[in-house]
This record gives sequence, C-alpha cells and structure tokens, in this order.
Amino acid sequence: MDKIFMFPGQGSQTIGMAKDIYQEFKEVKLVFQEASDTLGFSMEKLCFEDSEGKLNLTEFTQPAILTVSTSILKAINERVDIKPTAVAGHSLGEYSALVGIGALAFSDALKAVHFRGQAMQRAVPVGVGAMAAYLGNNGTEVEAICKEISKPQQIVEVVNFNSPGQLVLSGHKAGVEKACEIISEKKLGKAKALPVSAPFHSTLMQPAADEMREHLQDIQLNQFTTEIVANVDAKIHLANSYSKDILVKQIAHPVLWTQTLKTLNSKYADALWIEIGPGKVLQGLAKKTLENSQCFGTSDLDSLLNMIQNLS
Repeated sequence: MDKIFMFPGQGSQTIGMAKDIYQEFKEVKLVFQEASDTLGFSMEKLCFEDSEGKLNLTEFTQPAILTVSTSILKAINERVDIKPTAVAGHSLGEYSALVGIGALAFSDALKAVHFRGQAMQRAVPVGVGAMAAYLGNNGTEVEAICKEISKPQQIVEVVNFNSPGQLVLSGHKAGVEKACEIISEKKLGKAKALPVSAPFHSTLMQPAADEMREHLQDIQLNQFTTEIVANVDAKIHLANSYSKDILVKQIAHPVLWTQTLKTLNSKYADALWIEIGPGKVLQGLAKKTLENSQCFGTSDLDSLLNMIQNLS
C-alpha cells in the first residue's frame, strides 16, 4: 500500500512535545544532541521546558519542530521498514520532508530554518503585519474580497489553503482587519486573528525570501528518489525538477496544502497518510479534504508505537 508522509509546520509546537519518545529511544536523543551541537543551545530545554519563553518565537519554533519530526522519523526507521511513496511538508515542514528523503543534511536544514525564522521576523516590524484564520464555505468570495481591498499599506492576501473550509489571511494589520470586518458583515463565515509575530507567506515577506536565497547558496541539495510535492505549486517533484528556488519562493508565497493533498490523492487514491512530527493538525486537514482518508499520527509514544505495529 502507498504511504504518504506529511510533516507539520509552525503552530504544531507545544512544551513537552515528543518527550516520551525522547525518553524511550536512544536514537531520538542523538538527533536532539546533534541539533543542540549545531545551533549552540539546548534543544531538550527548548522543547521540554521552555523556561525562557522562546518556543513560540519563530527562529526557535522552526528548528524545534524540524528536530522533533526528524527524530521521530529516525525512531520509525530504526524499527520498521516503512518507505514513503511520496512526502509533503506544510511550510516549514517541507524542510523536514527534504531531510527525511535525504535531500538535505539535518545540520544544514537546522541552520537554514533558524536563519529563515530570523529573516522572517526581520522582514516586517512587530505590530505592522497580522494574520487571521477563516473558517467557512465561501473561500472564493474571501479571495475576491482580499484582492479588491488590497492596496499599498493595506495588503491582505490568502496565504494558506489548508482545507476546503479553512483559509489563512496575511498582510498588513489594517488590511487583515478590514477583510475580517467584511467577512463578518457579509456573514461569510468566521474570521479570527492569529497570535503570530509576522505576516507569514504574504508578499511582505519578500525581504526574507531575498535573504534566504543568499543563505541557501552555501547549502547543498542532494539527489533523491522519493517524490515530494512542493508548497508553492502543489506539483510532484523529483531531484531533476526540485531546486532551492522553490524554498526561496515559498517564504512569500501561499501554502497550497489543499491542492497538495488533492495532487497526491489523484495519483495515490488509497494511500495511508502518516503525520511525522508534533501535533495532529495535518491529519485533521487530510480528513477534511479527502473523503475516507486513513491517517496515522506519531506525536507521542502511544501513537508512534500504534502506527509501527499496524504497518509492520
């Protein structure tokens, strides 16, 4: 049976994530140690204690989630031969997916996402940008509203297509608030501000994309043979079509997650969907997007062992 590995992005982090898995498996501890050695701070303390309140700061969130996802995959690979037919990652999760298929070295990916978080925060001063989640069945009309009201200093764009009934808006605070007001007035669904520090994936992130292009010049993208679907185009790629430009473009471009799931489902209709990393967000989105989808999670020891037992 075809198996698709999904890797989560920001928003899946919680204090104590994967601690029970860490305590159980030596190879997971080694992945955390490599992360600590590479970045110069304790990944264990960040993920399990967060006494300094850094876990929700994007420059720390990103390497933390990458570390948890990579370590969980390592635990799986040590115990059972489960090779994915294809992989995809939600935003930051695309880096985890690339590590998982051998396209990026873990240490290179750690440095890249740590820098990515810093660049994204630098791109727009705190308080200037905003994001909001939209829940409802009028996504096309919401897209049209954003295009209609968006203008310099009031940019607002749909930046995450998470499921048919869930979009995320991003841009200038004034633009996002205006769009939310109109959505409420027209009774198109619910729009709620998100507690984030920057307008991720909007065109306001272009300065961060420019910084990332320069940073990635020193990082090698290796050959790989497992299919990966990119956020920016929702197309299946192999090594001959995937490039670092995709990762650069991703920063200031919408995450086409709904389209990604549909691309994979059209080719692998009866696949098992396995979320590798913290949380259950991607399993929920798969169930909302694809009828009768079979999903497994790996975010804690029980769910990880259950998945391994079922697929052994």
